[in-house]
Amino acid sequence: MKNNIIVFGGVHIDILADYSKKDKIRVDRVGELHYSIGGTAYNIAYHLAEKKNKIYLYSVLNRNSYSTLWIIRETKNTLIKTLFQIDHSTFTENGFVAIRQDGNLERAVTSSYLSKAELEPKLLEKYCKNKDIAVIDCNFESHQIATIMKYCKKHDLLVVIAATSDSKVKRISPILKNYVVDVVTMNELEACSFFCIKKIEDLTVAMIPFNLSNLVITLGAKGHVIYSDGKITYFEAPHISEIVSTSGSGDALSAAIVSSISENNGVINWDDCNKKICEFVGEAITQHGTYLKPTRKGVPYKLVVTWGIIFFICIILALYCFFADHSRLGLYLTIIGLIIAFGQIVRSEMKD
Repeated sequence: MKNNIIVFGGVHIDILADYSKKDKIRVDRVGELHYSIGGTAYNIAYHLAEKKNKIYLYSVLNRNSYSTLWIIRETKNTLIKTLFQIDHSTFTENGFVAIRQDGNLERAVTSSYLSKAELEPKLLEKYCKNKDIAVIDCNFESHQIATIMKYCKKHDLLVVIAATSDSKVKRISPILKNYVVDVVTMNELEACSFFCIKKIEDLTVAMIPFNLSNLVITLGAKGHVIYSDGKITYFEAPHISEIVSTSGSGDALSAAIVSSISENNGVINWDDCNKKICEFVGEAITQHGTYLKPTRKGVPYKLVVTWGIIFFICIILALYCFFADHSRLGLYLTIIGLIIAFGQIVRSEMKD
């Protein structure tokens, strides 16, 4: 039986600039631009929703942002049930700009409003009810993650925390002092930063925090390693002949673990998880991003038909009044119809 899953974290616009190694010596490198809706939380939610899991995504968006309009519109076209907290403070754009050489991340700049927002306790209380699994990304600050954890634990949710970068992974440390976390996922660079070690081989089971039940570290082409129940287990990476990009593979791995736990009704079986990881990661690294093309504004057919019928009735009534010597009543109906139609147009434009 699949569980109800809620993902807390960032959603923004990804701009991915790809170029070939042969052009590395040039300042102006000819390449390709790919853009999509992204963010660790969104990527995880998207992968899970594509596999027909019951997904809810909670994030904070800034009303004074161009990306907010696009994000709200595009996420409506997915299977994700979005739970956005909309703030009205100063302008901050939500975006991730990356330069990649042959699909591998070289440099990146992130701008996020998420860590600046005050989370609303009433919303967190409401959204954690009737959920089974929570995923939290480290785009939130430590105090925000702690607030989310408070309500997750109150409602007995199994919690997975996904690291987002080597500069943000330390945000997990204060959480582990006060809460038990079921799973934490991070990559090799993030793990070295978190444990203050030079290479991943220096990490021992004794260094794992007491409140961390399971730790998963991705090792790129070498696969991933799991620290669980005092044991270390290595799993190989899936064998893919045509890799487009490794960007987002860590998010796909996190989604695979959550999907496996959900299908096993909250039980963590690492052999089953590894099968899911091979499936999810294999699909992720054969594409440029999770969600590539913005859609055109959809035509609201039901609304068009409804207002078409109302408009037709108004015309018939107006004609009847004119021909039945009730010209003043017909004039009133015409004016009222025009006012309603104009108001509907204004309302539609303001909504968009």
